[in-house]
Amino acid sequence: MRGLLFITLFVSSLPFVFKSPFNGALLWYVFSLGNFHTLIWGFFSDLHYAYIIAFVTCLSWLISKEPKKLPLTPLAVLTLVFAVWITITSVAATAGQVAAHQGFAESVWSMWSRVEKVLFMCLVGYALTTSRERVDQLIWVVVLSIGVWGVKGAIWELLHAGSSRLYGPNGTDIGDNNDFGLALIIIVPLLFYQWHRATNRHLRHALMVMGFLVALAVLFTYSRGALVGLSAMGAVFWLRTRAKLATGLMIICFGLFAYSFVPAEWFGRMETMQTYQQDSSAESRIYFWKISLRVAEQYPLLGGGFKVTHWPMMVNPLLRGTDLAELTEPKAPHSIYFEVLSEHSWLGLALYLMIAAYSWRNCAWLVRHSRDRPDYAWANILGRMGHASLVAYWAGGAFVSQAYLDEYWCVIFLFDAARRVVAREIASRGGAFVAAASTHLGVPQLGIGTAAPAKANLGAPGYVKSHS
Repeated sequence: MRGLLFITLFVSSLPFVFKSPFNGALLWYVFSLGNFHTLIWGFFSDLHYAYIIAFVTCLSWLISKEPKKLPLTPLAVLTLVFAVWITITSVAATAGQVAAHQGFAESVWSMWSRVEKVLFMCLVGYALTTSRERVDQLIWVVVLSIGVWGVKGAIWELLHAGSSRLYGPNGTDIGDNNDFGLALIIIVPLLFYQWHRATNRHLRHALMVMGFLVALAVLFTYSRGALVGLSAMGAVFWLRTRAKLATGLMIICFGLFAYSFVPAEWFGRMETMQTYQQDSSAESRIYFWKISLRVAEQYPLLGGGFKVTHWPMMVNPLLRGTDLAELTEPKAPHSIYFEVLSEHSWLGLALYLMIAAYSWRNCAWLVRHSRDRPDYAWANILGRMGHASLVAYWAGGAFVSQAYLDEYWCVIFLFDAARRVVAREIASRGGAFVAAASTHLGVPQLGIGTAAPAKANLGAPGYVKSHS
């Protein structure tokens, strides 16, 4: 019955894609990020919903009046180069493999297909995100698709005294507790962006509660990497907000609540970060990182290919003559950086880091160009919260193999789309945007405890000049 209801809702949503291809991009992210197909079983759970949505979206885009040209911004170009490069490394890794390694070749191309699909649909969604309304709609899809799992999990753990680890949707890329924690911390700053933007009192309260529960769910994953990411995100979140006193008090209150509620088992696991030499899990991560470095040393130009460390028969010959023990079973690198390094070489890692650096610059551009411009208050707070989201992923991702997390690629293109929208609006106004008036109006204070209006009124009093 649940499967029939799910497929009915899915089919009913497809006509909206033909109404606007951007609806297709939103729908694709709902299924890709939300993984709601895991709530059903049997035949309907095995359908390739994402591929169907991707095909219908591209068809709708082709016959619609939407612009067909992909904006070739530095981020788009770097992503296209990265997509080409991982194809080259995949060809090199699987070329001439003997029959004994046939499984490795199939694994490489299976992963290649998944990653290219993510990158392709991110580029499609990016090309279609052409207005600030669409930017906001995409942010809502991201925070709700993943946030609903965090809220559900946090409530469950609160009712059961946090006695067990919290996991994501079964059988998905974020099903593991470490991966789920990483996915959750990325959306916390975006939830606060929507909180700032909301004008309805009830919606603001709901978003505040949701942000609290999602952050709490991160702790209930028992993931030490997620705790590192949450701490880094909290630090940047505090530094990038203007209401530092109110924000600091909020973070302290959250910490006190968590300290008084989480069980002793949680503290026991977190304390192992100080004694990692005696912790087998932490020591194994360092061991996997050394293996990834060894693979990169042996294949400095083309890397070992997707999931190379999952195949001991491919890695162990490279470890001979070193003090590294041979792999006895498939193992992941447990780091986004070592994952890209071992699979796509130093050049692949350089491209990956260049994409990250440009994404940071996009957020900084939003903050800088929306300063003292009330009508772009939304871009100002998005840039600030964007920095927090990026740091959350980069810090937490240092301990999990999620270099191709669709959520991350979605948000970095979201920030680039916001920059493109602001740049186009500024250019359409001759770059002036009431420059003389802005020196008197300024930007509304966007700290905790104040809400940015959805539509600023340039003639309204009450704007206070502020500086980033």
